[in-house]
Amino acid sequence: MNPRDPAATLRAVSALRALCLRLPHLATPAEEERLRQFERLVAAPESATSDVDVEALAAGWRRWWREGRADRIADMAERLPPDLVEGDRRLASFAVAARQVREAGRR
Repeated sequence: MNPRDPAATLRAVSALRALCLRLPHLATPAEEERLRQFERLVAAPESATSDVDVEALAAGWRRWWREGRADRIADMAERLPPDLVEGDRRLASFAVAARQVREAGRR
């Protein structure tokens, strides 16, 4: 691979990413804790307020997205304080993507 050949570099990076995506995801202890917090927030999303809640939401929505549960993300996003979702790039991205998936399913 020639270091000046960006196409070869992009192909190698793409192949590595494809390999990584095929591997199973194993949650770290910290992620497990965030997912437990997320489960509490699922029951009462309007109570989410802090940075800790944002991290838990990001972890939970990431899991739901991998599981193909965009509809749940879109529903929950509607029940969260809007500034919480809009204030975090990850949450905003998941919410927008989930709404788009939902809209595409209605067509």
